[in-house]
Amino acid sequence: MKTNLIYRLAILAVCVSTLGCKQNKNDQLNESDSHKSFSVKRGTNIAHWLSQSDRRGNDRAVFFTRKDIEYINTAGFDHIRIPIDEEQMWDENGKRNADAFELLKNSLTWCRESGLRAVVDLHILRSHHFNKKEKPLWTVPAERDKFIALWKDLSNFLHEWPQGMVAYELMNEPVADDAEQWNVLVARVVDSIRQWEPERVLVIGSNRWQSADTFDRLRIPKNDRN
Repeated sequence: MKTNLIYRLAILAVCVSTLGCKQNKNDQLNESDSHKSFSVKRGTNIAHWLSQSDRRGNDRAVFFTRKDIEYINTAGFDHIRIPIDEEQMWDENGKRNADAFELLKNSLTWCRESGLRAVVDLHILRSHHFNKKEKPLWTVPAERDKFIALWKDLSNFLHEWPQGMVAYELMNEPVADDAEQWNVLVARVVDSIRQWEPERVLVIGSNRWQSADTFDRLRIPKNDRN
């Protein structure tokens, strides 16, 4: 009887200790997310899920799950990049597709629980595909206004996530005839985002498929540490 009681008390102590450790880890993550800068070393891209894919409904939902995040975490990565396409996330009138935004939210929740960070990348626009000849983004002013509006809506959705956990990539692989077209748009969208989120980390690639050959032509806002 005494031995059995001691055994049960030992099991209870282990359970309480484990729960306490888990809670402490979550508290540390919360504190880290809230007060530390966005810092990453090794990540992987979650392609063909919310971008460049015809999957919808359950087929899309099960393509990328919590188990994948757990595997990425145990494999030694510290962040993921989540490409999202305009046509998946919003209808042609700019209204959110609720199921796609729910999947995005789920993925960030899983990241938070695993201690991973995330870069949300606005990958393909209806007005800009990096491998298509026609790119209205550069020729139609209203499309640039729409681009700003999409980021306004994304910021409204994502701003609750800590700045130490989530960064924004303005657009994947811009391809303008002139690098200055991209520089002007970068200045506009950064100025807009800074009105909503002054310290959010922004990822900005250079013109023409983010090539290293065009780094010297990329102009980013001065005196912005993020």
